[in-house]
Amino acid sequence: MSLKTRARPLAGLLALCLLALSACTTPPPRAPTTLFEQDIIAATDGLAAQWRGKSTLRLPRPASRLALGPFVDLSGAPARQTGAFAQPQSLAAVKARDIVRRHVETVLSDFKLVAPGPGSDAAAELLLSASLAPFAHADGQGGGKQQLMLTLVLLDIKTRAVVARWQSALRSETSDSYPSPYESATPVLITQSASEARAAMFSTPIESSVDAPTVGEAIGLSRLAQAQAAYTSGRYEQALVLFQDVAARSPEQALRAYNGQYLTYMKLGRTQDAQQAFRKVVAAGLASKRLAVKLLFTPGQTEFWSEPEVSGAYGAWLTEIAAQAVAAPFCLEIAGHTSRTGAEGFNLNLSMARSERVRQIMLRNQAALAGRLQASGKGWTENLVGSGTDDARDAVDRRVEFKVAGCKPAF
Repeated sequence: MSLKTRARPLAGLLALCLLALSACTTPPPRAPTTLFEQDIIAATDGLAAQWRGKSTLRLPRPASRLALGPFVDLSGAPARQTGAFAQPQSLAAVKARDIVRRHVETVLSDFKLVAPGPGSDAAAELLLSASLAPFAHADGQGGGKQQLMLTLVLLDIKTRAVVARWQSALRSETSDSYPSPYESATPVLITQSASEARAAMFSTPIESSVDAPTVGEAIGLSRLAQAQAAYTSGRYEQALVLFQDVAARSPEQALRAYNGQYLTYMKLGRTQDAQQAFRKVVAAGLASKRLAVKLLFTPGQTEFWSEPEVSGAYGAWLTEIAAQAVAAPFCLEIAGHTSRTGAEGFNLNLSMARSERVRQIMLRNQAALAGRLQASGKGWTENLVGSGTDDARDAVDRRVEFKVAGCKPAF
């Protein structure tokens, strides 16, 4: 046997060794640890399989560039009850987005994940968004788990066509219904845009096109989600840059971006910058004629929640609102709201007493507001959640809203 002939099996053996070594350096995907994660991964695989069957004529293969869009919570409550506020993002939505991101990065090789940050949306070909909505089992067999309906939508950004749509149930824990840490810290509620109110992206059938404003808004919300993820993971300097980018590039998301800047500045200990950001929050809210602030009270009382980390900033918030109100040519209705616990009449009176307490604080800050502030109580009639749990899940029900009222103030 020649030297060349003997070298062939050695070369083959070496190739096999290198292949085995390569396989060892790429760890296999982590196995799902919860039923929720299993359901999310199964739905993502279903969406990808559906797209593969339709993509050959539309998009280049392999590795189409994919950006993650918004993962939102939808409420079954009518707009007249929710006051047209966007549903606060739940832990379930945050977890679902992270699971999808990891699965795309580690398993779905026909997608290349790109960030929705500066300069990248032009490169992204696809936008993957999701909605989560509660639903009841027709057979009553919930198995002790909260049931959510997940809708995944894959959008061709260039044509605005829905190229894949997958809907399936999720098995989740009660804790997943709590608001995300970011939402818990948020001082104000955000009014729904027209696109969000219609939930247009999640109701559009396959092969149909989504209107341009909805797509633009979804891209803006995807940037916002990237900023919120940086905030939640403690990358505050990066979060600040991303929130500033959202404010500059997505005017329809400005209030959300200012809100994020406020929270991030507070985490960085930059108090004066935080005050400037909150000033923008108030200005944007009053410009829309509606500003809803989360002021938590001691249950059954008119005193603010006693923990400083919760209520420590309330004084500064009300001072800023009063300062902007006194400089503007309008009056304000201060509407108090309660969670759905206890008798209806008691809650109606309690919400009125709380709004009157806020009115008095603002008058102490700005006496010139006398005659321009009207207190009212809504009780639980405009609950956003309505669970009556009196914990973080229904914190948005215990709020105070400032509405621009029709009056002729005397200057």
